[in-house]
Amino acid sequence: MINDKFCDLEKRELQNKIDSLTADNALLRSNANNERQTVLINNRFNELENQLVAIKSAQPNTVPVQWPNLTAVNTTPYVNGGFYGSFGNGFWGNNVSF
Repeated sequence: MINDKFCDLEKRELQNKIDSLTADNALLRSNANNERQTVLINNRFNELENQLVAIKSAQPNTVPVQWPNLTAVNTTPYVNGGFYGSFGNGFWGNNVSF
């Protein structure tokens, strides 16, 4: 009976050790997989950053312009004022005589 109890105790200890090593193995595999993914993502971000730098360096120089210095002008003739100003009171039904 003592021998059976000892064998049961030994089996439980071995099973605990197997479970512990299995958990460690899973953790190590997960860490290795995460590391590979991190390297892949970092490489992709570096490629993207290089492309952005190339695009930025190809852009022309810019000059800051204050907003009030810009004016929008309608360049369509005879529509809502266009080149020749407004005739009458609107596009349809205006009081235009030529």
